Amino acid sequence: MGALWHVIGRRWRPWQLAVPILVVTMAVGYLASHPAPRFRSQAVFEVQAPAKELQHSDNPNPYADVKGSLAATAAMVAQGLSSESSAEELHSRGLAAGYSLNPRNSGTVQEPYYWLPRLDITADGPTIPAAMSSLDILTTALREGLISLQDRAGVNPDDRVTTKLLVPPSTAPIPVRKSRALAGVLLVGGGAAWLVPAWVGNVRRRRALRRA
Repeated sequence: MGALWHVIGRRWRPWQLAVPILVVTMAVGYLASHPAPRFRSQAVFEVQAPAKELQHSDNPNPYADVKGSLAATAAMVAQGLSSESSAEELHSRGLAAGYSLNPRNSGTVQEPYYWLPRLDITADGPTIPAAMSSLDILTTALREGLISLQDRAGVNPDDRVTTKLLVPPSTAPIPVRKSRALAGVLLVGGGAAWLVPAWVGNVRRRRALRRA
């Protein structure tokens, strides 16, 4: 360490240290503003009451009483699949990246109101096939979760809640906010280019004072 400071003190001026820092900053900034492409597949599903529910109001299924109940059922399954343990299981099945299951909010962000039994489902991936495959894994888990929920309640097959695809799956590139990433890198790199030479200069001055 002492030898390193000796070389810096003999051959470098503090401000010269800013040059390699700025070079590294520009390289990292380029990488941050040109990330690898990512894709997002999305679809909309609806939780449907059984056909029998349309004719009778005394369906024994506790998850299919009214539309509000169906919305609560959809939210319950979505919450279960969003847990940490479920995420680990989904990724072990081959889920490529992040995902989300969001109940349709008929209210506002401040006062949410979940009335429609619909789920906006998204799955990410590094390629279009990976994102589509992840969405298939997620929708399969959604159906399985709904079946498991009703199995535990002892619901008969004819009285069961099911899912229906409302909006077919579609895939699009995930937009990248290059300006924000680049601004963050430049802020950190510019700060380092100013602080490191100043710190080295202070150390050299203190060493010179001690020798004097």
